[in-house]
Amino acid sequence: MDKQKSIVLIYPKTGMDFGSTVAPPHSLLAIAAPLHKEGYRIRIIDQRIDKEWNKHLIEELKLGPICVGISTMTGIHIHFALEVAKAVRLAAGSNVPIVWGGPHPSILPQQTLQSDYVDIVCVGEGDLSFYKLVKALEGNAELSQVNGIAFKDNNKIIVNPPEALIDIEGLLPVPWELVDVEPYIHPDMYLKKSSRTLDIGQTSRGCPFNCGFCCSASLRMRKWRAMSVERSLRAIVEPVRRFKLNGIWIRDDEFYIDRDRATRICEGIIRENLNINWYTSGTRVDVFNKATDEQTALLKKSGAYVLKYGAESGSNRILKLINKGITVEETIKANLKAKKHGIIPAFSLMIGFPTQTFEEINKTIDLMFRLKKDNPMTQFEAIAIYTPLPGTPMYELALKNGLRPPGTLEGWIDWNFIDYDLKGERIPWFDFSDRKRIGNISYMSILAYGFRNAIDSLENLFLRFTLKILYTPFSLFYRFRLRRKMYNFSSDLMLIRYIRSKIFYKGYSAKR
Repeated sequence: MDKQKSIVLIYPKTGMDFGSTVAPPHSLLAIAAPLHKEGYRIRIIDQRIDKEWNKHLIEELKLGPICVGISTMTGIHIHFALEVAKAVRLAAGSNVPIVWGGPHPSILPQQTLQSDYVDIVCVGEGDLSFYKLVKALEGNAELSQVNGIAFKDNNKIIVNPPEALIDIEGLLPVPWELVDVEPYIHPDMYLKKSSRTLDIGQTSRGCPFNCGFCCSASLRMRKWRAMSVERSLRAIVEPVRRFKLNGIWIRDDEFYIDRDRATRICEGIIRENLNINWYTSGTRVDVFNKATDEQTALLKKSGAYVLKYGAESGSNRILKLINKGITVEETIKANLKAKKHGIIPAFSLMIGFPTQTFEEINKTIDLMFRLKKDNPMTQFEAIAIYTPLPGTPMYELALKNGLRPPGTLEGWIDWNFIDYDLKGERIPWFDFSDRKRIGNISYMSILAYGFRNAIDSLENLFLRFTLKILYTPFSLFYRFRLRRKMYNFSSDLMLIRYIRSKIFYKGYSAKR
């Protein structure tokens, strides 16, 4: 094998890597597909599952790869990405370009490139730009001719024009052969009856909505692009049969926005006799409410076991503030409709927005218990804490309310959606006492409802059974406290936060 045809792609740890939270590194598989087809040697190293990642990285660097690509999001992901980049520098010096991609470097390419451990950034979708970048690096061509990247040129940062959004109908199939798929097949926290569930990737990209907290609008310009029904079915059927799956996650931002298309995909799943359960992140309550009973029944018949909805808030004023485009009443209606058809709804909720009052926060807590009362099968992950991200529609509002964003790449490491903001970095519009109360609410919601879902994704049956027994009294205790708004003081949660950091942020918390 020509060593110059070698490429290394790395997915760093996220800090919450257990069970079904460990999904295939689809961002890397997508950019690898065209290069793999042309015969390049692609090595994907997933730091979440590879305990000897450093050893394997050094082995690959000895081949003299064209570049090393690292995918990262805002938050602790950056810490582990830097850990990887430093290992590359230590082993290969500046001989191997380090290319960063993903949501965070795409939104802040110039600041990202100020780091000594970043040489090039792929901005936005990397499917085409990374391919062209590899060709340019291989042929020593001018990087200024590659759209969709930013790079350093004699200590000057150059940001090239963006690459056009791709036609996803022309995407190559997921190159599953580049990874060992088995570590990504789990019992799932949502598909309780499916022991072999896999995140199969997307059948569409983007979202036409403009929710204030979401960076999708910035990254993909509010354009929703879908594969054809036939292509979508191939993306579903092939991995189900190849890996003998009985559950899948369709990770579209908006799977159900085109109900006719979704209905035809469901018909195809039934026709292919796949006999699977599935769930998707992309369901809006207003869109779901418009579906006919026949369409919803077909969803259920095809195996739609859980649908995830963004309810976000129990206050209509806050929903309007964040430009969600729904009302609390529509969320309640969707919950009852899902119950009628035997589909389990999983709702996301969020607190801590600029100008939000605790009366409005309490309405969100009340909505959670209202939804659970109306439909006992309703699920929740956590009440997340709003975390302003650059490139999102509400970012300017956050700045006007006192946000002082980090000035370096490293500064974004503690940008965490579910944790206390004790320093006032992420939600400075609340004082210290109120930030602690908001952190308490988020942690209580995890312990009241979310942790049980995590337990269900563990493969060890004995451990799963034991933890459920031990967890039940804690769950009831924190539900009781949340329902009665007993969140002002909770020293026990600080201990739980410490334990969580030691278990899930291992390798990072020791350095804090």
